[in-house]
Parts: sequence; structure tokens; C-alpha cells
Amino acid sequence: MSWVDQKEKYEAVARQIDPSVRLTTKDGWIWRAIAWLLFLFSFGQFKRATFLTRYATTLGPLQAYPRGWLWLWDGIIVHESQHTAQARKFGLGLGPWAGLPLMLLVYGILFFPVGLAYFRYRLELDAERRSWDYLLENGMADEEYVYRNAERLAKNLSGPAYLWSWFRGSVRKGCLKVAEKVVEKHFRP
Repeated sequence: MSWVDQKEKYEAVARQIDPSVRLTTKDGWIWRAIAWLLFLFSFGQFKRATFLTRYATTLGPLQAYPRGWLWLWDGIIVHESQHTAQARKFGLGLGPWAGLPLMLLVYGILFFPVGLAYFRYRLELDAERRSWDYLLENGMADEEYVYRNAERLAKNLSGPAYLWSWFRGSVRKGCLKVAEKVVEKHFRP
């Protein structure tokens, strides 16, 4: 049994955020190529197998998950769907595929020198904010989860998995600030 057996159910969650989302597995050559690039750009610290087996990835409307995952969680689906919504915005109304080149420029190339990818950090934080909102609105998480997840996100974004996108202290402070705003919105209106 794999998440693939319930693909339609998961796509329904994703399409609440963006109607164009399509889910697939990370079995194709494009995902292996991305894994190699991340391995090279992280100076060998972000292993290819880690990317292919432990991370979800979005390109335009296409969300890719490891086939070996038994199930998907709404939080990660919403996070990845927000990346599709971001690509749609970059596409200026022409759709997520049209926005993908600009999003890739902003996310992956602009300010590429490792440690200076501020926009990568901000796009990831925006996607996680959307996930937190969704989970809290649907009773699937609590305040503690949001803060714990903010800490995990900060560690990831300032480490090799995201090519040291921005400075650790600033990333942590930014993640906790957004977490506080989300918690206030839901628990202290």
C-alpha cells in the first residue's frame, strides 16, 4: 500500500489551494536530475537518496512525492500546493507553468550564492504559513504544533536541504514571527 492508492483523495485536498495541481511519484528522470544538482550544490551534504525518499517537491502544478510513502498528510499537500499558487502568481494569470521560469529564477538562481537566497526562504515560509492556517482552520493542529514546526522549518531552511538559504538566526526569528501571527489569528483574535 502506498499514498498512490489514494491519489484522488490527496489531489482533492491540493486542489482546494490551486485547481491545477497534479500529484505524481518521484520516479522520473527529472527528479533524479534535481537530486544530483542539489547534491552538487550542497557540496555533497544533501544526499540524493534523501531528496528522493524524504522530500516532496513541486514544479509548477506538478507535485512529486516518494512512491514509498505510505500516506500523505494534508499539511504537506497544502504547503506544496501553495508553491503551485506562487508559480501561478509569477505567471501573471497565465497559469503555473507560465510562472515556473520566473519562480525558478527567484527561488533557485537569484541570489544563488549559498546563504543569500532570501527569496527561497520567504517562498518556503509563505507555503508553510498557508499550511499552518489550513491545519488550524480544520482542527488538525494546535498552537504547539505551529511553534514546533516553525523551529523545524528554520533549521531546514538554514541548512543544506535548502542550500543554506539565509542566515540561521534571521530565519529562526522570521519563522517564529510568522508562527506567532498565525497563532494570534486563530487563538487570540
